[in-house]
Amino acid sequence: MDSLAVGAPDRLLLIYTDRSDPVTRAILEHPARLPCEVIAISLGQLVNELEADGSWAGHGIDPARTALVNRITSLQWAGSGEQPESAFQQTQLWMWLDREVRRFAYASSRPTVHSVLGGYGTLLDQWLDLPALVGGLRVPGHRTPWNDEPLKGEVYAVDPRQLYQLGKPLSASQREHPGLRLEYVRPGGFLVQAAQVGRMFLCANAPPFMTSAQHDYIAAFVDRMAARSAARILEHTFFVGEDLPVFYATSPEPVITGGLPEYPELVLRGLIDDLARCDRRPV
Repeated sequence: MDSLAVGAPDRLLLIYTDRSDPVTRAILEHPARLPCEVIAISLGQLVNELEADGSWAGHGIDPARTALVNRITSLQWAGSGEQPESAFQQTQLWMWLDREVRRFAYASSRPTVHSVLGGYGTLLDQWLDLPALVGGLRVPGHRTPWNDEPLKGEVYAVDPRQLYQLGKPLSASQREHPGLRLEYVRPGGFLVQAAQVGRMFLCANAPPFMTSAQHDYIAAFVDRMAARSAARILEHTFFVGEDLPVFYATSPEPVITGGLPEYPELVLRGLIDDLARCDRRPV
């Protein structure tokens, strides 16, 4: 078993809403593989069993010595107990989670305005922000809502909030101002998904023609994300054709890769490595 570095967390707290989530399942089924005690709490338990002052004392958790794996995919949960039905209650819960997550020695992801599970926002957000974060990232040619410059090539329109949809092709007569949709030039090639946990990753469906240079490009992107990103568990999608891969989207949910037989091993080994490095991670 890999050992934790001096000063690294001595407990791992998993908070989740769905036991079938691939990350949650990997931890719950193999807690002994991790180099520290594992405490698992569903969101319903978390809300209903917290101390009156909002502290974690009832669970014996010191955030300064605990790693947190956030797998809260929704602010609604199954089972009995009072739930935050109104938008105000959900906002209050979101704000509390966001504040608390920042107290932990390690956090796999922090809530964002787009998702309590974190992430990098819409497709447009990602295409604008990630090249600056990691440097040299190739993204599809696209037209922003504030830019009327025409696109050339196979133009698609997509809802920028739908990370797992490629949209629909547009004819020349349909290429009007995008409004709420996002117009982009679809790159050639096949879609390849890469799952990442910390500095470790695996490709789900690399085509047989994928070259070592293309694989190295994805590996370099993962390495830069591990060095710069506070989100530790992600799934990336690339177009892989004849040239270097073109990034399409990243998501905190392993929708494609989570069903791979190798995925639980990636989660466990990735977390072990990441916890050992947690004092050197970006915050």
